[in-house]
Amino acid sequence: MATLLFHGLVWFLCLLLGFSCSLPLLGICDETPSDREALLCFKSRLSAPAGVLPSWSNTSMEFCDWHRITCSATSPRHVVALDLESQGISGTIAPCIANLTWLAMLQLSNNSFGGGVPSELGLLGRLTNLNLSMNSLEGNIPPELSACSQLQKINLANNKLQGSIPPAFGDLPDLRILVLAKNTLTGTIPLSLGSSRHLMYVDLGINALGGVIPESLANSSSLQVLRLMSNSLTGELPKALLNTLSLGAICLTRNNFVGSIPSVTVTSSPLKHLYLGENNLSGRIPFSLGNLSSLLHLHLTNNHLVGSIPESLGYIPTLEKLILSANNLSGPVPPSIFNMSSLKSLAAFDNSLVGRLPFDIGYTLHNIEYLILTGNNFDGPIPASLLKAYRLCWLLLDSNRFIGSIPFFGSLPNLERLDLASNKLEADDWGFVSSLSNCSRLYMLALDGNNLNGKLPSSIGNLSNSLDSLWLNSNQISGPIPPEIGNLKSLSTLYMDYNFFTGNIPPTIGKLYNLSTLYMDYNFFTGNIPPTIGKLHNLVKLHLAQNMLSGQIP
Repeated sequence: MATLLFHGLVWFLCLLLGFSCSLPLLGICDETPSDREALLCFKSRLSAPAGVLPSWSNTSMEFCDWHRITCSATSPRHVVALDLESQGISGTIAPCIANLTWLAMLQLSNNSFGGGVPSELGLLGRLTNLNLSMNSLEGNIPPELSACSQLQKINLANNKLQGSIPPAFGDLPDLRILVLAKNTLTGTIPLSLGSSRHLMYVDLGINALGGVIPESLANSSSLQVLRLMSNSLTGELPKALLNTLSLGAICLTRNNFVGSIPSVTVTSSPLKHLYLGENNLSGRIPFSLGNLSSLLHLHLTNNHLVGSIPESLGYIPTLEKLILSANNLSGPVPPSIFNMSSLKSLAAFDNSLVGRLPFDIGYTLHNIEYLILTGNNFDGPIPASLLKAYRLCWLLLDSNRFIGSIPFFGSLPNLERLDLASNKLEADDWGFVSSLSNCSRLYMLALDGNNLNGKLPSSIGNLSNSLDSLWLNSNQISGPIPPEIGNLKSLSTLYMDYNFFTGNIPPTIGKLYNLSTLYMDYNFFTGNIPPTIGKLHNLVKLHLAQNMLSGQIP
């Protein structure tokens, strides 16, 4: 009789909660915590800002109306999505969350969850999207997650996870996206990932993974994005890597890859982004890279590449960024490179390139924003046509052999950095300084180590209010420093040493309140050190040696 009364009570409670429950399912109603209880259990380990989880309450039975909860549309209603992204929550992920057996999406990213990833998450058989990124989770990635056979997206990036990548992830039949970046994972890349039939996006960057890139992964017919940067991967690049018909982005920067860059044999590659910089690659740049007709970005910086730049690269119609810096490249830059109307960034600093810049470079590279040719052997004049490259933000031509006068760059409204140091340039009448006053975004101006002579014009004080660094040292500039120098209120770095400046140091220097570095040594300054320099409270380095100063130190 007592048993019958208990069964009747359970049946009545089930009706009261809005769903039917036949006697054969009594065990479920009686023993398995409801979604509401699972949510309250999950909440019990959390700390959240006021207003985030007040609706998650013992007094509220309608858990489907709680903050960031999504329930199924049909009865009986179950929690199918829990989205607490960017809610300022801290605490740990309680294992009881696994009692939300209908859960398809668990989104807890960008919070402050700590502790480990519960192995009980492997019980969520309907889970398709798991995002625990940007937290402080620790420990190993539980291999039990591979039991979630419907998983399509796994994102555990930006945590403190360690250990190896579970090989069984490669056996997940529907996995599309795997993001484990910015942890401290070790071991090798599982071979099984290459056999995942639907895997499109893999990001394992910024970990401590070693070993080689599995051939199976390089041969994947579904993979579209492969990001393995900032690990300790070694070996040669698989030949198949640049010859798949699916990969659109490859980022292998900052590893220990050796050998040569594989040749490209396909003619219709979808590859748009190729980042191979900061490795130990050697040999020549393959001429066949020009076959990558969809390429937008090519980064080969900081390797041991030799020989000349292939002319074929200049015929890639879509190329926007060509970064070849810090190699051992030599010879002239092919004319095709300087004729690329699509090019926005060209960086080839610290090589042994030679020749002159084309006289019409400003017209042919009319979309160029960053032109960085520092540390080569370019010679001849700086082409005046660069004044027509209106999109230029950075023009870095320092440490070459350029001669002649400095062009009037004032027509470049976006110019932020102009570095012409360590060449053989001349000032003429210093009219270029007046011109630069039109460059309102100018942040850095470096003219040191040239043949600039004559007097510094007062128009130096009309330069951009944004100017942070001014380098005039190691020239032959004479006469007094114009007092207008004090107008450059944003300056933090001022180098004027190793010139022929005379007269007093202008007191207006004391108006440069942001100044941290001031070099004025090895000149012919006379008189007292201005007391106003004592007001430069941010000053860290002050060099006034080898002048003819007198009086007291302020």
